[in-house]
Amino acid sequence: MSITNLWIIRHGETDWNLERRLQGWTNIDLNQRGIAQAENLARYLSNGFFSNPPDHIYSSDLQRAYDTAQAVANQFTMNVTQIHGLRERHYGILEGQSWELLKDLREQNKCSSGLELSEQEHKAESLSVFYQRIQETLHTLAQQHAGQTLLLFSHGGAIDMMWRIAKGLDSYAAREITQKNTAINHLQIDPDLGMQVKQWGFAEHIVDSL
Repeated sequence: MSITNLWIIRHGETDWNLERRLQGWTNIDLNQRGIAQAENLARYLSNGFFSNPPDHIYSSDLQRAYDTAQAVANQFTMNVTQIHGLRERHYGILEGQSWELLKDLREQNKCSSGLELSEQEHKAESLSVFYQRIQETLHTLAQQHAGQTLLLFSHGGAIDMMWRIAKGLDSYAAREITQKNTAINHLQIDPDLGMQVKQWGFAEHIVDSL
């Protein structure tokens, strides 16, 4: 049975994470704490976390995800393949603004969780386009690497969307598990049983004092 294991990891911290600003497709580097988090993650994953090393490492093509992936890849002496499909949601003209703005917009639009944005008004990805992009990316990788183990480095919003897809939830379903920077998540894709969440938001390796 060709079960594909996807280990999905959020990037390390950036200054915009710390300032609670919407990043989206804006290419923000890891800050010093984020670099330390990536190095701590690399040590953790390479110290017996896997019974066998991952077959491939993929990351979003945004720098914060790639640099986190590269720290891990260095420990395994592997290459990182960057793909657009693992990017965060595109927030368009809202990028760089406070997360509080989304809260205000949700209240205005009477949304309890996911907020719809439009390409026309906000120059952003709609929830449906974001959902479809993430879903297609996961299934394409699973088809290309059937039966293998992949490490995927992505973003908080994108990982939330992966969870909704795996659970069969709507694109706007409320988040249940917080994704800390460098949190580890595990999906399995089984040709017979479909997509299953095995572990989500694992954070025991994260050192708060870094």
